[in-house]
Amino acid sequence: MKLKLFLFLICFGSLLGCQGIQEEDLSQLNGYWEIKNVEKPNGKELQYKFNETVDFLKIDGKKGIRKKLKPTLEGKYITIGTIETFTITKEGEKFVFHYKTEMDEWQETLLELDEDSFQVKNDRDITYTYQRFKGYLDGTE
Repeated sequence: MKLKLFLFLICFGSLLGCQGIQEEDLSQLNGYWEIKNVEKPNGKELQYKFNETVDFLKIDGKKGIRKKLKPTLEGKYITIGTIETFTITKEGEKFVFHYKTEMDEWQETLLELDEDSFQVKNDRDITYTYQRFKGYLDGTE
């Protein structure tokens, strides 16, 4: 009897601990990120060993910005392109980023998030996995 109760408590505790991404977790997106791999709808996967550009994300509540940057060997960043703004909504159990620029409009659904990586799927069914950018030379940002 005690063994059954013990197993029940372990299973119940595990379920409570796996509640998915919470709103307060979104702040983990702040910082510099590089693409680790891309999975296309046909199942083909592209692995990235080196990125010439990184994405900088800054989240403030339910709004954010993303800008493409080119890191230098000196540890500085050069902005390339425009800054993209987005809003975040919660749809069911998922968070969705809504982007809108003068030229385009699209969405990305946040699938996974932790302090060192995150994964999004866009509305063309392409999945991007990012890892935190650590710099080119010494592993620091």
